[in-house]
Amino acid sequence: MLFGSAMAAATVIPGATTAHAATNLVPNPRLETMAGKYPKCWTPWKYGSNKGTASVVKGHSGKRAVKITASVRVSGARALIQTPACAIKVKAGQRFDLSFFMRSTSDKTGVMFFRRTAAGKWVHWGNLGVGGASQAWKKVRVRTGFVPAGTTAIRFGLGIAGKGTIITDDYAMVRAPGVSGPCTDPRGCTGGKWKVRSFGDPVPNGENDGGDAGQGIKKGVRAMHAVLLANGKVLLIAGSGNSRDNYDQRLQAGHLVSWLYDPVTGKHKSIPTPTDMFCAGHVQLADGRVLVVGGTKKYPDARADQPGQVDGWLGEDRAYVFDPRDNKYHQTNNTNEGHWYPSATELGNGDIYSVGGYADTYDANGWQHISRVAERFKYTKNSKTGGAWLPQDQVAQTGINWATYPSLILMQDGRLFYSGSSVFGHPVGKSDINNYTHDAYLGPGMINPADANAWWPVAGLSQPFARDQSTSVLLAPAQRQRVMVMGGMDFDQGQAAHTHTDIVDLNAAVPRYKAGPALSTPKVYASAVLLPDGTLFETGGSTGNRTGYTHEAAVYDPRRPGLGWTQMAGDPVGRTYHNTALLLPDGRVMAQGSNPLSGFYETRISFFSPPYLFKGPRPKITGVDGKLWAYGSVHTFKTNRKIKTAWLIRPVAVTHSSDPNQRAVAPEKLKISGGTVKFKLTNNRNIAPPGWYMLFATDAKGVPSVAKWIHVG
Repeated sequence: MLFGSAMAAATVIPGATTAHAATNLVPNPRLETMAGKYPKCWTPWKYGSNKGTASVVKGHSGKRAVKITASVRVSGARALIQTPACAIKVKAGQRFDLSFFMRSTSDKTGVMFFRRTAAGKWVHWGNLGVGGASQAWKKVRVRTGFVPAGTTAIRFGLGIAGKGTIITDDYAMVRAPGVSGPCTDPRGCTGGKWKVRSFGDPVPNGENDGGDAGQGIKKGVRAMHAVLLANGKVLLIAGSGNSRDNYDQRLQAGHLVSWLYDPVTGKHKSIPTPTDMFCAGHVQLADGRVLVVGGTKKYPDARADQPGQVDGWLGEDRAYVFDPRDNKYHQTNNTNEGHWYPSATELGNGDIYSVGGYADTYDANGWQHISRVAERFKYTKNSKTGGAWLPQDQVAQTGINWATYPSLILMQDGRLFYSGSSVFGHPVGKSDINNYTHDAYLGPGMINPADANAWWPVAGLSQPFARDQSTSVLLAPAQRQRVMVMGGMDFDQGQAAHTHTDIVDLNAAVPRYKAGPALSTPKVYASAVLLPDGTLFETGGSTGNRTGYTHEAAVYDPRRPGLGWTQMAGDPVGRTYHNTALLLPDGRVMAQGSNPLSGFYETRISFFSPPYLFKGPRPKITGVDGKLWAYGSVHTFKTNRKIKTAWLIRPVAVTHSSDPNQRAVAPEKLKISGGTVKFKLTNNRNIAPPGWYMLFATDAKGVPSVAKWIHVG
């Protein structure tokens, strides 16, 4: 139960205030009232193997504070914790803001939370490392996650998980805004509304929260990869679906699967899948076909030479193009090296740049290792496979260890921006051989895909080592070049999820991340979806690595950053690892998948109707002067009534919370005269890489039309 391990129940809120004029719920918050040797309602506490002391010392604002000293530590932690008699009564769905003052000689400090179940048993709820040794008093603010069902009370304690001291005083806890849970208003509500549809076998009674129970669904779709096609259908890819049994039987029909799903009718069709595309990369080509790169060549096996150890995953070097015209996969030439968890980013000329993921061979010591080979797919419009992978010596090789699913976003000048988001591990520089160290951490930055030596670092990302399983997205409009990174954790160090978001303006003379609005609850594996009203929707995820569903969703408006996140109704279905979400042409969001630690796989699909669908009649695009839009051209479309704005939104192709190609493109110039709209398209192909886009018309209330499909470039 080290700080930052297990499920996170709270997170630091940079710059937040804990309260409005609300009642402090903490009894004896200033530790001034004594009950024997220690302040009333507080007691020293320890777990693990360690030695130390607790004493009353001079306080921050009064006479008393408590000092916890750890003189010997083998494991565990020592803390000052609330007594059960002074626990704080709560209700499910609530959340709380906690603040306190502290001094410490160690950065291994944190808050532990416990909750009382309906049966009266106290259980560990989660913890958060607050870190940062400080000789002076410093104020720390944290926000809990939403209180789980079946909880009657909570209590907390501040402690130290290393040798040193910590002094603590002046606590305050108040109710935080927002309550989790779905919208139940049949008319819709300001938080939108979810509808859940079954896919495959029925889900067992009672939700498997975080995978702690363990019954699995043996049939149905495992939506680990989701791509919205230009015909409105969704390609859902699972391959072996994180199942060794499926992988071992991969030659038998039906074990390696993709599904073509119609979100309008709910009908689905199985697509024969030639190789294990589990944990592949994918991207839509300029003509609407889907390029799938890499996947699983081999599951880990036990090593005979090192009992108890496994050799690791190997990446696939075969690649395929899925063609919506015949619903078949067509094999391309192989990549130069195999990749498991690779990225795939479309460049302005339609080529695909792919890096990262585990290679197809073990290293000299017999272990898995990250591929350092950069791949480039040369797009060719009339080719049966859409083009071919270039030989390695024709691709600039950076030698960077990109880790897994690194988020590389195309910038308007043709460079690629690594946002700092990856799934497992941190990208490192050329000096490192196989394993990263924090000292060698590369951090966010920019590369020129045509230049192996150029690197432009970008500073300012908070908690840069804790961005595993985070999410990043190019905010609307793409022309403003602002990238947000949200959430994450340090997987290798076992630290917990956090709520930090950061935003960088890539148009700035010297781009630098700045703190964005904190998420309302810590999360990893969140899904981020650009909406046709210009906002960003985030949903799903978990507070721990494949454990602790958040059931939380929110909207951020880049035009009004001061508002922070606006809470939406939460998806009734918990979604952690291997969940995906995407925007549909009708303006809804489709969310699917979840693969917790227990092996349970969620096959239900959730549809979210954002608040704009409850604000009145929708505008309608009644005609467009052509579907093929050249760069810099002006096109006219008709609407049944006057609108306010219009967007071109690239369809999502997402896996593992990552779609570096997602973007919403605003018109360079928009002229509206009654029901006639003239839309001038950017002449910069790096702003809107070639391909199919959804054209949305949005009225003054933010209500969007159903989209029309437009081909850019």
